[in-house]
Amino acid sequence: MGLITGAVAAVTAATVMFSINQGIKTPESAQGYMGKIYISNIGNLPPDAKDGDGYITLADLNGRVVKQKFVKGLNAPKGITFCDGKLFVADIDRVVVADPSTGKVIKVIPVEGARFLNDTASNGKSVFVSDTQTNSIYEIDPKTYKVKLFIRTHRLEGPNGIDFAKDGKMIVVSWGGGKVLQVGKEIKVLASGFKNLDGVVVLPDGSILFSDFSAGKVYRLKNGKVSTVVSNLISPADIGYYRGVLLIPEFMMNTVKAVRLR
Repeated sequence: MGLITGAVAAVTAATVMFSINQGIKTPESAQGYMGKIYISNIGNLPPDAKDGDGYITLADLNGRVVKQKFVKGLNAPKGITFCDGKLFVADIDRVVVADPSTGKVIKVIPVEGARFLNDTASNGKSVFVSDTQTNSIYEIDPKTYKVKLFIRTHRLEGPNGIDFAKDGKMIVVSWGGGKVLQVGKEIKVLASGFKNLDGVVVLPDGSILFSDFSAGKVYRLKNGKVSTVVSNLISPADIGYYRGVLLIPEFMMNTVKAVRLR
């Protein structure tokens, strides 16, 4: 695979706890928050159609769907994050803000110049959203909803998943470049040689989990070494990690797997 950080290690053991498929249609992101699981559903393809059939499903931690269309009126919702007690979801060329307890839409934030907003993440102070098609990442104030360009460079190579390490460093995975990047004043390549990277989460121990949509795998990057955590997946998209459980939306399979890592 030509990994900059070294050879691929042995597969890590993982146990599938449950799958969520009731009312799920083209799931892109699955994230845990306040004891619940939030799943973005693009609905009908293509993933950039402003067709109004997208929604967010609410499920409990046992995989039971609480409400299929918890947040409605979306087009093609993708990455979900939480900040300032609010839910933020990328929706093509806008970010929709909703109340995570009621599902009510609070604010719709247009992002000027955006073409394919993909993932969202928060460092606790701001919300960041990637635009895969324009090699851009935007920053949003969670209180004023003001948007500004954080970075735009071809070196992002189609930025998709975003997350933050404990030290505040931004980690981005590229769809077009198949790379794991550390993004700041400089861009550092942490690993490369993959196909189409989609989701990323940084664990409390500093290791990085990331999904390869085309390869059907979730990898772990730890101490400069890459290992396969879960394989034989179909189109794993924007993964989430909550209370020791890895949430894996399988985009083309209309299901979300919950996996306990060991």
